[in-house]
This record gives sequence, C-alpha cells and structure tokens, in this order.
Amino acid sequence: MQKVNSVDDLKKQIAELEIRSKRQEAALKESLRSTGESIKQTLKPANLLKTGLDTVRDTPSIKTVAINTVIGLAAGYVTRRLVIGRSPNMIRKALGVIVQATITKMVHNKLPEWKNKAANMIAKQKALTNPGRITVR
Repeated sequence: MQKVNSVDDLKKQIAELEIRSKRQEAALKESLRSTGESIKQTLKPANLLKTGLDTVRDTPSIKTVAINTVIGLAAGYVTRRLVIGRSPNMIRKALGVIVQATITKMVHNKLPEWKNKAANMIAKQKALTNPGRITVR
C-alpha cells in the first residue's frame, strides 16, 4: 500500500480495493459453487453405494468378513426354518429366533477355523493320493 496524501488518491485506492474485493468474492463464490456441485455428486446415493462396494471389493479382510456374515446368516435362517417350519406357535417362533441368532454367530465366528481344517484335510488327502509330491503349508 502506498501512503495516501490526497483525497483523490484515497478515493482511487478505495476504488481499486473494491474492485479487487469483488474479484476475490466472485472467485470465492465460483470455488464454493464447484465444491458444492462436487459434494452433491459425491453424496448421491448411487455414488455412495458404488464407493462403498468398491471399498469392500478392494479390501480383502472386509470381503472375507462379508462372506462369512452372509454364510452365517444363511445357516441361521435355514436352521430357523427347520425349527419353526410353518408353525403358528409363538413359543416355537421365539425359539426359532434364538436358534437363528446362535447359529448365525457360531457359524460366523467358526467359519475361518473350519476353512483352515478343510484346507488341511484336502492337502492331506492329496498327499495320500500322490505320495511322491509333498506340499507344505
């Protein structure tokens, strides 16, 4: 800033500052508008779902947990249907819900262990059928 010596210089500097202020304001509004559009695009339900599914697809541990959960839920549901059948009995239905929750939790928690045991059994079976080949896991 220059030192102001006269009223005309002061008015001239005020006018320049107002012009600069309006330019900055316009640039800021444009930046906010483009950011708002970007946020709107990001927060659309389809984009949120796509991003979430991409995250699940790209993260192996989440994928494994999701698969274990689905298998657990399916096992629990099938067990519940076997317990309840088509019975209108409320006690049987309540028992079915309890059994479903228990089986779902158990299968979800034990599935990795069962997978490892199955893989070991398959490896042993292959070793027995092909004695010349030894595989170490």
